[in-house]
Amino acid sequence: MKFQIKGFTSLLLTATLLILGFSGIVLYLTPRGRVANWTGWTMLGLEKQGWQAVHINLAILFLIVAGLHLYLNWSIFWCYIKKQGSLSLNMKLETLMALLLAGVVLAGAITGIPPFSTVVDLNYQIKDYWERWASEAPAPHAEELSLNQFADNMGLSASNVIKAFQEEGIVVANASATIGQVAEENNLTPADLYTAIKKHYPDADQLGKGPGRGRGMGRGMGQGRGMGQGRGMGQGRGMGQGMGRRSED
Repeated sequence: MKFQIKGFTSLLLTATLLILGFSGIVLYLTPRGRVANWTGWTMLGLEKQGWQAVHINLAILFLIVAGLHLYLNWSIFWCYIKKQGSLSLNMKLETLMALLLAGVVLAGAITGIPPFSTVVDLNYQIKDYWERWASEAPAPHAEELSLNQFADNMGLSASNVIKAFQEEGIVVANASATIGQVAEENNLTPADLYTAIKKHYPDADQLGKGPGRGRGMGRGMGQGRGMGQGRGMGQGRGMGQGMGRRSED
């Protein structure tokens, strides 16, 4: 049986278009990256990055197959174009209206006027919905922080965090690994690890959010740490008021 290249390209183009459209809908509904990564969001077994990979690769395949389809059917397409040029005003009007409609959609998307802006606004509302129920990370993209950085951000030491993990049966094979890597190795989400820490240190992340913890260089004889926790010479904590600059964690 002879392989029908034209039929193959037509079927492949259709299949690619359907999958591309479906992956586009999924990405339209996904939460923002920081929420998806923190909560381990998935749909049909794929994370957001997986759907992005599907969409990008299918888009490339679609363009290649579309170009091949046009090449194989160029003579038919060109004859159709020339024929349309000699048709009555009605067909010319249809061609003009098709181009005009495409131009209106393009201009509307660029300028952000309704109803085109409504599509974008709805996308933001969907992403905001995901954030309302997702547990808040102690820092943006916290899953990318190393265990030491994550612990410091919560006002803890790495040993505190590792101890909490051990008591919850969470294995830390590499202390320099990121929170995301530790979560993946234990078949958990970064949010699960955060919950495990909060179980043992419920006020941990509040240590860096109060009004009394600055991170700047003190103007006195050491590094001031804001009100009430001034650091003098050495590691001792004074009872006085540090003169360091405050920063919000």
